[in-house]
Amino acid sequence: MKCAKCGKEIEEGEAVKKDNIFLCEDCYFDELSPVRVCDPWAVMLAKKAGGKKLTERQRRIYELVRNRGKAKAEEIARELGMSVKEVEREFAILRHLELVKGRKEGDEVFIVPFDS
Repeated sequence: MKCAKCGKEIEEGEAVKKDNIFLCEDCYFDELSPVRVCDPWAVMLAKKAGGKKLTERQRRIYELVRNRGKAKAEEIARELGMSVKEVEREFAILRHLELVKGRKEGDEVFIVPFDS
């Protein structure tokens, strides 16, 4: 059986049915709790928590964006061996910490340093 969203092969006992379709666990969790990039509460809480201790993944994404000035999520995923969904999740956290932000240029969206 394949996940209706990502197409990943899943065993029948591990599939989750939602709205008459079968999803893998990752896609099911994404459906229940989508990534929120623009979340004022998350930004406020991140500021109150103080400090910007990053995971290894977050640090690598941040450094790549700082060094280049901008990058697409797809490029970051390819270069760091991650899925685009993983980059989007990490981007949301980095955005809440006000380290990076999204910028639309024409029809393309780039991740750029927050201070640019």
